[in-house]
Amino acid sequence: MRFSNTSNIRFKLLILIFFGISAASLESKSLQIKREFSTSTISLDTLLRVPAMTEVVLKKVNNEEVKLFYIKPTNNQSTKNRTAVVWIHGGGWTGGITESFFPHARYFASRGAVGFCIQYRLVKADGNVTVGDCLADCKLAIRYIREHAAELGIDPNKIIVMGDSAGGHLASCLGTIVGFDDPTDNLKISAVPNAMVLYNPLSDFTTSVFINRIIGGAALDKKPSPENLIPNEEQIKLAKKLSPLYNVHKNQPPTLVLHGTDDKVILPEQSVQFAKAMKNAGNQCELILLPNTTHAFVCTNWKASEEVVVTAICEADKFLVKLGFLKGKPTLVVSKVPAWIPKAK
Repeated sequence: MRFSNTSNIRFKLLILIFFGISAASLESKSLQIKREFSTSTISLDTLLRVPAMTEVVLKKVNNEEVKLFYIKPTNNQSTKNRTAVVWIHGGGWTGGITESFFPHARYFASRGAVGFCIQYRLVKADGNVTVGDCLADCKLAIRYIREHAAELGIDPNKIIVMGDSAGGHLASCLGTIVGFDDPTDNLKISAVPNAMVLYNPLSDFTTSVFINRIIGGAALDKKPSPENLIPNEEQIKLAKKLSPLYNVHKNQPPTLVLHGTDDKVILPEQSVQFAKAMKNAGNQCELILLPNTTHAFVCTNWKASEEVVVTAICEADKFLVKLGFLKGKPTLVVSKVPAWIPKAK
């Protein structure tokens, strides 16, 4: 098919007009999102989309990268001595997506903190990556944040860790467990956070079905035989070393624990026992048991409603305000149009 010169010119004009409108539309949308991010309140439908996160590769092991993602405040708040809020995703130590907690990091950036998310290696059945390695990766990330505090604009004594499920366990380990350090770490830099917020965390491997993560090998099969799920003496010792409940002592970071009473994945009794142990050791530890609430209630695009997720995040916000790490009241609100439809439980 051939075009006349006049038709060809008209066609080119239409193309230019189309792309001009598209570019203008994108720029307008970007400005609108930026305004939303700096308003007095913010909703999860905005946080699910923007702003972009900065990526840092911390190390590479067997072609697998350990990464840290972060976002700084976009408004005119102070550019130094800010609080760092570090999120660790769940997924049973064998799965999970780092990006699932980008909205949470973005929210705390809107509150004047620097928001972080850790991408750690996942447990492998062949033993090449263990739960101890997951913890080592998280310790490496905390040390990186503390070592680069000046350029990141944070106070190295204001590092808060937050995690869900397996991520809650790893966050709790950072504040309680000694050892499991990356071989290249500068041990002069502390990997201990200044406060912890734990969502439905595992505290004791020895009383959980997740001890199969410690056993490894055939225990991680989809349908393992009963004999493969029985830990030996060394595996029980390792399970205790990696269980925060067995590593509680005085002078550990102030902690908020949130757990759903209907959680069948990690039983709420685990958090009850951990909070009791922390208080008995003289540590500040608050426990919130949420009635009629199941596992992973702080995760967006999952089984909890947006209202439940917003409440869970705001409880963490209020806890940090109480400790002096943030100021003011939570600004997170439920979206006018639901940001997602909860998946069937």
